Formats: sequence, C-alpha cells, structure tokens
Amino acid sequence: MLQKDLAIAKFLLTVKDYENFTYNTGNDIVIYSHLKSLGGSEQQLTKSFLSTRKSALLSRSCPFTLYNYAVPYKQEYHYCDIYYTIPSSREIITATYTFGNKQSDTPKIIPTDASYAKLQELLAQRNILDATIHRVYYYLDSREFNIYFTPDDPSDTFQFKGNFNLWETVCLFGATTSKTEIDRSEAICGNKVAYYDTSVKVKHEVETAPLTLSEAQFLTQLLSSQEITREVADGLFAPVIISDISSEVSDNNSNPIRLKFTWTYADQNEFLP
Repeated sequence: MLQKDLAIAKFLLTVKDYENFTYNTGNDIVIYSHLKSLGGSEQQLTKSFLSTRKSALLSRSCPFTLYNYAVPYKQEYHYCDIYYTIPSSREIITATYTFGNKQSDTPKIIPTDASYAKLQELLAQRNILDATIHRVYYYLDSREFNIYFTPDDPSDTFQFKGNFNLWETVCLFGATTSKTEIDRSEAICGNKVAYYDTSVKVKHEVETAPLTLSEAQFLTQLLSSQEITREVADGLFAPVIISDISSEVSDNNSNPIRLKFTWTYADQNEFLP
C-alpha cells in the first residue's frame, strides 16, 4: 500500500477447499497504519480521526485536512464549533455548523477541509465577514479534534505522509539557521586561477521551540516519513530531505523538549527570495 500510495484498499481473498473442490471468497477492507492500537482497529477507526494527535496549532494561511473512516450508511452526528471575535467586541463568539449525518454508501476515507480560509467561508455564509477565528472544534460521532490559530508566522510549515499514509500538516515555531557548503577544484595557469567542478549545497538547521510530550511524539512521524514537503509559498510545497536528526523525547516536565534536524530541498536547488 505504501508503494501504491494508498491509505485504504480492498482485497479479494480466495481460499480453495481441496476436499470439495470449491472456492470461498471474501472482501476485506484494509486501512494502512504504521502503529498498533491497544483498543483494536475498530476503536481507532470509529472513535478517532485518522491522526495520532488530537489538536493542532496552525497559522492562518496554513492548509489543513482532517480525515476519517466512513462506515457505510451509518448515521453520525457531525458538526464544528467556530470560536471567533469581531472588531467591535472582545467577547468570544461561537458559531456551530452541522454537516450531513450520512457520509458514504461505501467504506472510504473522507477528507474535511479544516483550514482557516474554509472556516472563513462558513462564517461568510452567515454574513460574518470581519471575524478573527481563534479556534475550531470538530466533532464526528465521538471523534474530536481542536485546531488553534495563531497570527504568528511559523518558521517552517511541512506536509508529510503520517501514520495512516495520509498527508499531515505541521507548523513549526523555532529557529532556522541556513548554511552554505561550497565544494570546488581550482587550477592556476599563467598566474590566473580557474575554478571547476563547483557544487553548492545549502542546508537548513532547525531547532524547534519547546514542545509538549505529545507534540514531540507526533513530530517523530515527520522526521521518519518517506514523503516530506515544505511550504515555499501559500499552498505551494516542494519535496525536502530531512537528515541529522536529534530527537530525545522525555516525559520529565522539568526539561523542555526541543527537536533538532537539518533539511535540504530534494533537488538541491534553492528558490529565489
């Protein structure tokens, strides 16, 4: 499934009965997952969104998608609460939006656009045009997810294939140091220097801001993912390679958790500023 870039697949199993010379067949739906669930697969699929985290901190320009496994014909209560303010008041206002109860007639993974821009569209349907959104709470038949929005620009925004082989988005806040390595050969002829075989490689060293234990555990999926992209402009992502990883996760609250790693563009070419 990883090679085929699949998060969900349907398998046809055929078993031969050699005594009666018959065949038994059956269809199985398989959801990709790196990790095991102590509560079993049904608990994970029907009680949680397809992510190992329960909340996210995002910038207002960051794209974000929530995924869930849809049970065929099942009626599920699905809504979101948007918490926002308007210029004339500092009071937090809540707007609730209810979605359709039946998501699908077949087993499938359903994506939900949960970006700041999409939430603005929902508010605009009620003629709320000048709101500042601070948080949104999604609920889907006991599945829960909170998204918090910050006006601050992240140091980096990455998208990567996570535990369920689905795209995850993470905004990192911290410090990034860019280093340029130049490797070349030189020759001197007639008191003139000539350079050849020149290669330029730019590495970006990242140190995150202090993280909670759950945030650090989630980010290990970014560091070990086989498909990683970085946002280079609004909605435009380019493939990157992550290396030189320093990840030490502890549940000791007295020591703040910081992750360090280095990334480079996959094609080794930088973008124009």
